[in-house]
Amino acid sequence: MSLDTSTEVATSPEAPAFLLGPEAYLSPEWFDLEQRTLFADRWTLLASADELVEPGDYATGTVGRAPLVVVRGDDGTLRAFHNLCRHRGMVLLTGTGNVGTTINCFYHQWRYALDGSLTVVPQRREQFPGLENGDWGLAPAAVGEWEGMVFAHPDPDAPPLAQALVGVADHLGSHRPGLLAQVATVRLDMACNWKLFVENHVDIYHLWYLHRTTLGAFDHTRFSHWQSGGNWASYEPLRSDDPSATSLPEGTVPITHLDDRDRRGIGAHLLFPSHMLASSAGFFTTYVAVPVAPDRTTLEIRVRAEPGSDPGAAVRAVRAFIDEDVHACEQVQAGVASPRFAVGPLARDHERPIERFQGAVLAAMTT
Repeated sequence: MSLDTSTEVATSPEAPAFLLGPEAYLSPEWFDLEQRTLFADRWTLLASADELVEPGDYATGTVGRAPLVVVRGDDGTLRAFHNLCRHRGMVLLTGTGNVGTTINCFYHQWRYALDGSLTVVPQRREQFPGLENGDWGLAPAAVGEWEGMVFAHPDPDAPPLAQALVGVADHLGSHRPGLLAQVATVRLDMACNWKLFVENHVDIYHLWYLHRTTLGAFDHTRFSHWQSGGNWASYEPLRSDDPSATSLPEGTVPITHLDDRDRRGIGAHLLFPSHMLASSAGFFTTYVAVPVAPDRTTLEIRVRAEPGSDPGAAVRAVRAFIDEDVHACEQVQAGVASPRFAVGPLARDHERPIERFQGAVLAAMTT
């Protein structure tokens, strides 16, 4: 498939360029290519470490088109596998939970130990003469942990997770999400392309207007941001110079380990291509945009806060601005489908991160 990245855009010598045309948000062929290239070889957040404590605890997810599972072994080791029975390719597990002592395929009852080894094949002697159990264990994947969050990668020999975090882990300030507990999870279905939501996340220009109430306490003129490859990080302080003022959302509990800078500011970050993070004095949130179709995305939200925090208050604080973003992105998706769609002038500085994100998308899809 050739990538036609053209779209109408007014430019100046200093203006950022909008690199993606409408087909990037509408085309099934483009969507398919993203799945085979951009999403096929990525570390993906699957669970919170506090969901995977006891032997048999597991969590599942899909990276590109590869269903994966992470499971805590009898020896306490966390392992990742391709979530497929080696017999007929049946997906073995869904969601999260505890499998007990074995991973069973309900189709033909092939069974695997928690270390992935094949232990039981019904009618093996009669129907599978010569089969060696040791040759048919679950296909391994890679697993990594960062700040209380568990990631998986389809390639068991993937580069270390730390490489995927460069530029974001360095700009969290005093935030240490691993000291917090996951207090809530939310799944939202969005009628928009996943890239529109990420572009919105890195768009500084809209903060004054779309979030004039929900984020109006912050000084957008002092918004700082950093780029490292496709990853992006940012911070902005409160407008108030009152030393007692904090960025604590209403109803939430203060995070006790933060320094003064992070008590008085918020952060927004991107782990390329689709993992977004937000931090404040009362929560640390991840929200992953999972592509479903060219015009459909699932947003997987995980909220971390001090143990014992009110989950409802934390979710309300997060959704106050996310719901505004979802509505805006759905309306842009409707506009992209118009035959009169065209991108106008882009903000010289405040929309530059969109250009960089789109450039990283194109680079990942064509190399």
